[in-house]
Amino acid sequence: MTSFAGSHVWIIGASTGIGRALAIHLAREGAVLSLSARNAEMLEDLRRELNGPHAIYPLDVTRADQLVAAAAAQPRIDRVVFLAGQYEPGALADADPHKTRLIVDTNLMGALHTVHAVLPVLRRQRGGQIALCGSVAGYRGLPGGQPYSATKAAIINLAESLRTEESKHNIDIRLISPGFVKTPMTDKNTFPMPMMISADQAADAIATGLKGPNFEIHFPRRMTIAMKILKILPYWLYFKIAGRL
Repeated sequence: MTSFAGSHVWIIGASTGIGRALAIHLAREGAVLSLSARNAEMLEDLRRELNGPHAIYPLDVTRADQLVAAAAAQPRIDRVVFLAGQYEPGALADADPHKTRLIVDTNLMGALHTVHAVLPVLRRQRGGQIALCGSVAGYRGLPGGQPYSATKAAIINLAESLRTEESKHNIDIRLISPGFVKTPMTDKNTFPMPMMISADQAADAIATGLKGPNFEIHFPRRMTIAMKILKILPYWLYFKIAGRL
């Protein structure tokens, strides 16, 4: 799938941030979009802005039944991009249990619900693509990043497992690993965010990556390469470095 022209793409988490920017980018490339998020009004505003043969499917990713219903309602699904997410900065000891549950239910269970909803559709079609949004925060346990980082580590593991399981069904699994991107989510941070890029730049990197051959789409490269180096360090050295962050 080297072109988006005429391709039916379902973007989950399309109302703001990277998801919204990606919808605008793919619409310009000729994709037919299905747009999902919890906020129906924002989705409708985006659909009107795109001014094309696009549809909205408002839903809550923590509800498996809503994802199944939305998947069944679409005439075709060629690609699914899961970008829904919740985030609260801070140490785990200070976390609100209700917010922690919401982060886990949205980031991890939402991805699992999405996979369960779309796999039967893609198998019947004998192929397609699923892209799950992890994060460089999932590469290693970072101070002040829980429980968000834990869910992103789980997404990385999930995407790796799916890649091996679904290749025989001609289903292409991709992992999206952003660094810092300027969105309402990162606006919550009060610490320095090096090498931050815009949502439009992130959307361009994702669109290019989805058409390319690589399993992981990671950006910006200067940051992600540094994080990959941290990922392979032995624990004794990693903990020394992490303790200074």
